[in-house]
This record gives sequence, C-alpha cells and structure tokens, in this order.
Amino acid sequence: IADKAQLCIPRFRDGLLGVARSMPTSTAVDRVAAKLGITVYQVPTGWKFFCNLMDDARISLCGEESFGTGCDMIREKDFGFALLSWLSILSYENRNVPVGGKLVSVQDIVNEHFKKYGRSYYTRYDYEECEAPAANEMMVELDSH
Repeated sequence: IADKAQLCIPRFRDGLLGVARSMPTSTAVDRVAAKLGITVYQVPTGWKFFCNLMDDARISLCGEESFGTGCDMIREKDFGFALLSWLSILSYENRNVPVGGKLVSVQDIVNEHFKKYGRSYYTRYDYEECEAPAANEMMVELDSH
C-alpha cells in the first residue's frame, strides 16, 4: 500500500508523511520507505503507539504483524482501510485495460513488488506460560553468544 499510495489513493496524492510498523512485522515497508525518502518508525506492538505518531503528524500509514493496516485518516486497523486501499490500487492498475482484457490481479501487483523491492520472509514465535527459571536460563544462554 505504501508503494502505491501516492499514485492510487487520492488522500496521499501529495505523498506520505512517514510510515510505521510494529517490531515483529516484516521489514518490507522499510525498503519502500527508503525508496520514497520517508521515515519508517518501528514501534512496540500496540495500536496506541501508531496513534501517538499520527497525533504528532509523523506518519500517514502503519501496519502490524497481524496484518492490521491503518492510516492517519481512518484509524481502523482490521478491515476498512486495507480493503479500500487495495480496491483503489486495483482500480488504478486496471484503468487502461479494455473491456474483456486481462485484468491486473493482486498477485500481479505482489509479484511486481517482489521484483522491485525483494521478498521478505517472516517467522513469528510466541512463548506463553513459560516457567520463569527456564526462560531466564534460555536468556542467559542467548546472551552468551
């Protein structure tokens, strides 16, 4: 969305202020931000951290590891903004396709993105209800390397 925002979403016609992602989120947006010449902020998990950056007019777009995506205009993370953004991108990408022609798909756009920016791989591990002594021992072991 960040890569296509200025072209495809009227709200961002003048460009993005910056973007933010939660710490466990893929670094894909970092490469987009670098190309666009805007700041990318990495914040702890929690929507309140994005809202602080929006209130301070530092970011236009944000996203988290559970695929929540939002913007400074619509602070809703679970559906509306992402859906409307993708519809705008698809509409823009297909604006010159003649009736009956082959439409540009989401997969086409994603493949183009991978060619332009490279591909990110992401793995998430959640450790819940761990016993403190075992967790502390693991951290000591990690710190020793």
